[in-house]
Amino acid sequence: MILMLFLAFSLSLVSASEVESTKDHHFDVLILTQHWPYTTCIDWEESGSTHKCREITHANWTVHGLWPTQWGKIAPGFCNNSWKFDHDLLKPIMTDMSLYWPDVEMRDQPDSLWTHEWTKHGTCAAQLPETNSEVAYFSKGCELAQENRITDWLEMAGVVPTNNASYTLENVWDAVLNGTGGIRPHIDCVKIDGQAFISEIKVCYSKNFIRVNCDGIKGVGGDMMGKCLRYDSFHYPSSADHEPPVSSSGMIGGIVCTVLALSAVGLAVGYMLYRRSRRRGRGYESL
Repeated sequence: MILMLFLAFSLSLVSASEVESTKDHHFDVLILTQHWPYTTCIDWEESGSTHKCREITHANWTVHGLWPTQWGKIAPGFCNNSWKFDHDLLKPIMTDMSLYWPDVEMRDQPDSLWTHEWTKHGTCAAQLPETNSEVAYFSKGCELAQENRITDWLEMAGVVPTNNASYTLENVWDAVLNGTGGIRPHIDCVKIDGQAFISEIKVCYSKNFIRVNCDGIKGVGGDMMGKCLRYDSFHYPSSADHEPPVSSSGMIGGIVCTVLALSAVGLAVGYMLYRRSRRRGRGYESL
């Protein structure tokens, strides 16, 4: 019994860094994930009554993250929890960060997006010479965003943001495929209030930063080409203004209320005309 207690105590002394060192930190590909800021904002504000977004000054596809990834897995992540994010290190590239990698969601924690991306993904990407530090990692993400101008690719194919129309996956897929030079991407949508919105477009890179097909990355739900494949069409919003669709029950209720209101107005008008006619009669009789 004493021996068992001693062994348990000894195991409890194993540090987090020692446990962390046993994880498999290797990766096969890097995923440059860009998101559409208006969809990100709509999704964020719809997910909580107190959620707000920063002003979107540049309506362009911007970087969500640069993710080292193993084929067929959502890994690795958090490769060095002792390597903390330092905002001051990014001051030399802050202009590029604000343009290509802005944080849309307003949270209690400053730099919440950048902190998360560095802690979870940047510390794993640091295995490569070109991304071996915080500033190198974020600089590389901004550089790749400039190489993958998704906003321009879509616009050249006639796919432009609008709140009055929707697009199919084929529309977007062909535009991005043309932009990547035939390298297959991964295109995701998100469902908000029963409507599908395009949210993220992923372009994959080898460790030498050469574009490669994204076919082997693991998608949530097993959609190889991305989650937009689940929908016949989807929205590409031109603003963060979003009105939830009126349900059939709500529409019926609205019609009933309208009919009742009109009926009430009709009865009131009829009663007024009746009273007026009575007043006229009394007046004539009084002469």
